[in-house]
Amino acid sequence: MRVGVCQIEIFIDHSFSLKDKRRVVNSIKNRIKNRFNVSIIETGTGTNRKKTTIGLSCVGIDENSVRNLLNQIVSFLEEDDRLEITDLSAEIY
Repeated sequence: MRVGVCQIEIFIDHSFSLKDKRRVVNSIKNRIKNRFNVSIIETGTGTNRKKTTIGLSCVGIDENSVRNLLNQIVSFLEEDDRLEITDLSAEIY
């Protein structure tokens, strides 16, 4: 069994308030949780209205399945026009 952990820093260009940012982040979290069945949380809860960091974790049978799942999630985020990924770190244990 392998555990994957990923931290993704995102930039939300069309966010003009913290409420806008929260709306986008909550939407992203719910869509990822429902589609990929992973644990996800917003870890960057600062007062910056355009940047935040989300963390997610998943469990798989082997390293390849975990890596594929993390890659699918990143691809899913890259397709979202509301945000841009500015930094990414992933580890598999």
